[in-house]
Amino acid sequence: MSADYTIWIDVEDIFQYFEKNARPSGIQRLVFEILRVIRQQAASIPGIGRIVLARRGQLDGDLLTPVSFADLDALFAVRTDEKIIPDATPASSTAQSPRALIQRLRHGVIRRLESLPPELARPLLNIAVNQLRALQLLRRYARSRLRRSTALASPTTAPQPASVAPDPAPFSVSAPQRGDIFLILGAAWSEPDFGERLARMRQIYGIQPVLLLYDLIPAVRPEWCALSLIRDFRHWLDTTLPQCGRLLAISNATARSVEDYAHRYRLKLHAPVQTIPIGSGFGPPRCVQDERPRGLPVPGSYVLFVSTIEARKNHLLAFRIWRRLVTDLPRDEIPTLVFAGRVGWLVSDLMQQLENTEWLRGKIRLLNNPTDEELFHLYEGCLFTLFPSLYEGWGLPVTESLVSGKPCIASNSTSIPEAGGHLTRYFDPEDIDAAYRVVSDTITDREGLARWQEEVRTQFQPVPWERTADAVLDACHTAYLSGCETSLG
Repeated sequence: MSADYTIWIDVEDIFQYFEKNARPSGIQRLVFEILRVIRQQAASIPGIGRIVLARRGQLDGDLLTPVSFADLDALFAVRTDEKIIPDATPASSTAQSPRALIQRLRHGVIRRLESLPPELARPLLNIAVNQLRALQLLRRYARSRLRRSTALASPTTAPQPASVAPDPAPFSVSAPQRGDIFLILGAAWSEPDFGERLARMRQIYGIQPVLLLYDLIPAVRPEWCALSLIRDFRHWLDTTLPQCGRLLAISNATARSVEDYAHRYRLKLHAPVQTIPIGSGFGPPRCVQDERPRGLPVPGSYVLFVSTIEARKNHLLAFRIWRRLVTDLPRDEIPTLVFAGRVGWLVSDLMQQLENTEWLRGKIRLLNNPTDEELFHLYEGCLFTLFPSLYEGWGLPVTESLVSGKPCIASNSTSIPEAGGHLTRYFDPEDIDAAYRVVSDTITDREGLARWQEEVRTQFQPVPWERTADAVLDACHTAYLSGCETSLG
């Protein structure tokens, strides 16, 4: 790749997301994995274009403001209970050191707040997380002062940890130049005037936008969304898609959906939508412990359903399946169904049904907002996973299950078969009888389940995130070459 241009990567939505949410969703995790690989590549491969992370400024001022990878690392370290920077706090530190306070907030206050009702928990969580962020910044500042004083006292500078690549671009870049790429990997639809921003950036800087799309759910299946989101998302699509030199999609299903939408509403696309390969899962957390966290179900006693509880994810179908299992099978033969995720929207009726049945007298259980370590152990200990979603842009819980060596029973809707491949068993998410048969047969045939699990463990070929990053960088280079030949007009 030529180094004559800079790739500006939009990270504004990640910072905005963490102002309102305690843990990253699939989109934030996916973006972070891609950026992690791009960071390594930009630091080690000669000839790659310079990489600059950027937050969005005001439309009437500086449109982009560079930020460092360290800022992003610190943000994710706080939100995922993972330590990015190796611990260098002396053992003699008191209980009131920044590190002790960080650990106390992480494992005490935040976990208790997450059990409160959302309308009460959200503002309190924001306060706690902002305190965490300030403490981490204080800790980093103290360490930087210590390293600086050590470097001045010694002729040899201590090397950086091998696991953390240096920031690939110095922040001497003041503004984008003609031919640069503006790469949008996250949930940019939260900015109503995003299309106008892209138009101004193209006009002022001559920059080429490259956009990654996840799904078009608010536009094509509005029954699962708030009215304000439907209106804002459609406006975002109509004004943003025509401004982009390249459009990327996380699945063939999403690519088709984008092209169908553009054709229906007569939006000009400057190139066919390109599907990029998606990495398989996110791997174990950096600080996972061998000891299973307290409060998790006994390994081998449960089926796992990882997802925010919302209407589109089809938890209602899972409830109906387990209600029939309780009627048809001896109670001691029925594994517990574990919902792992926070309670979302349009599920008040379902939650009332669960309460009325005492969560099927304990045969369904909710683990609210599990940490990365808890999810790792949940996958490790489950019999299999269930994912009956009605509509997905990809289906990360399916690939996470396969990466963990666990079979998955999933919906055959939209992109999910792309995520699950031939090792996953499917059903029509609108057909309760078909779904019940697949689940019931799997539960009662434990020998067959063991053979299936062995097939998953031995045959599943995970997609490395390097392939995802390579495809994104190739698309950026194609957009750069196209921009050299012609403007978008």
